[in-house]
Amino acid sequence: MRIAEKIRYSFFWFFDFLNGSDVKKHYNDVKFVLENYNSPKSKAKRDSYLVNILSHATKTVPFYMKISNFSSIADFPVVSKTMIRNKENFISNEYINRRSFDISTSGSTGTPFTVLQDKNKKARNTADTIYFGEKAGYKLGYKLFYIRLWGGTLKKSKLVSFLQNIKTVKSNALADEVIDNLVCEIEKGSSNKAIIGYASSLRDVCFYLNSKNSEVLNVNMKSIIANSEALGQSTRLSLKKYFGVEPISRYSNMENGILSQQILNKGSNFLINWASFYIEILDLDKDVPVNYGEIGRVVVTDLFNYHMPIIRYDTGDLAIIDVDKNNFNSVPVFYKVEGRRMDTIYNTSGKPVTYAVYDLEYFPEVKQFQLIQENHKTYLIKLSIDKIFEKEEEVRSLFQKSLGENAEINFEYVNEIPVLASGKRKLTISYLNNDTSIKKS
Repeated sequence: MRIAEKIRYSFFWFFDFLNGSDVKKHYNDVKFVLENYNSPKSKAKRDSYLVNILSHATKTVPFYMKISNFSSIADFPVVSKTMIRNKENFISNEYINRRSFDISTSGSTGTPFTVLQDKNKKARNTADTIYFGEKAGYKLGYKLFYIRLWGGTLKKSKLVSFLQNIKTVKSNALADEVIDNLVCEIEKGSSNKAIIGYASSLRDVCFYLNSKNSEVLNVNMKSIIANSEALGQSTRLSLKKYFGVEPISRYSNMENGILSQQILNKGSNFLINWASFYIEILDLDKDVPVNYGEIGRVVVTDLFNYHMPIIRYDTGDLAIIDVDKNNFNSVPVFYKVEGRRMDTIYNTSGKPVTYAVYDLEYFPEVKQFQLIQENHKTYLIKLSIDKIFEKEEEVRSLFQKSLGENAEINFEYVNEIPVLASGKRKLTISYLNNDTSIKKS
């Protein structure tokens, strides 16, 4: 670490020490629980955290007070974002007059959604961020380029940005000129650097560098973390080529925190944050667990938000859990995170194949793209491109291998695929999300 980085690193932990070492205690706990998952002590901690939050909720939270006795978490209902929006019923009576931290997200539709978190939960999230950042090659004090939607409650003053060594970049304003300035900024100095941003934003950066036939950048990059969407293999390879570091994918949300993340040199599976959350994968149609290796709904219980307990929260995402015996010592991990259920693309046989959209990354002339499923066998591919595209038949043939030989694939050319209110660019849209005739894989 450089001197300035060491100063920032030391300053953070000294400030935490003056405030009771809350973050440090949580950091040590997260590290122990995750790195000793199969030990009796780790299991006892996780069980205790779960029982404590469930007991607290039934005693102090109006929505859960009707559950007087419970034998397991299965006695609690699965809740949706729509239900939690009526947050008065989910706030603990013990915390109603205490200070809270409002965590707001616009979501994909722009409809506001706010969760209240207490001081201890905020410290836990900070500890999670530090721990998982380290597992991706990032350390406190490194220069961090953070690409996301900034504004509203998500603002950083110049002083805070300086102290945290963060350069904020707006994901909804990534024009070529902005990307060029970003690359120039990254190339400055010899300090250790890191990038975190939406996968779609990182894809835009790679497209720009490819279009300029850029040389490999000598920028001392230590970490790249992609969140919100999966990284396509082409973007992953481009990031490694230009920045010299293996990019890592993270699965998180604003209302809870970091749910899982890939770990450097540990393969493609996602280490689940069992230290801070109890996560279930439930059947698509019933509130019962699926078997390992089967796709299901991601349902989260936050073990540390006592101000507004979030119990069995259906995130709206789909994923597959399995046991990793090779890299994670038989710990249950996310084998695959499919993303939003409402955006899942199905082939003509009813099997989810959302990953098919990433095949478009292998066509360098395509700036932006989007795959839309209109019905069981009709699909629309939107392309943003600067010149006449002469590979429609090649793309159609490629996609029919994933979507089905009987898939009807049409094309539409647009100037730009717009970003959402969340600052992300949606890669897939499905009009089948309410269709109960879709089969499960």
